Amino acid sequence: MKTAYICSPYKGETERNVEYAKELTKEAIKRGYAPITPHLYLTQCLDDNKSEERDLGISIGVSLIEKCDVIFIGTKYTISEGMGKEIQRAYELQKPFEYY
Repeated sequence: MKTAYICSPYKGETERNVEYAKELTKEAIKRGYAPITPHLYLTQCLDDNKSEERDLGISIGVSLIEKCDVIFIGTKYTISEGMGKEIQRAYELQKPFEYY
């Protein structure tokens, strides 16, 4: 099964952004992908309000992009700073993008 990295905002309006990440994750599942949505689970272990833990979470996400076949980019609300780092890495790896 191919994998899809879910790239969407987290920080800011967290509740809204978590729901959006879930929507994108569900869309990936419907399309036959195994979704990887690190900001849904890493934020359960790391404190996004502590810069060193937020940076670690983003680093982990960026490294997971290497394992994915496609990147789903959620543009409904914004392209956040963290998303920018993920998108840049995916671009460097020449991963295909799908925008939502």
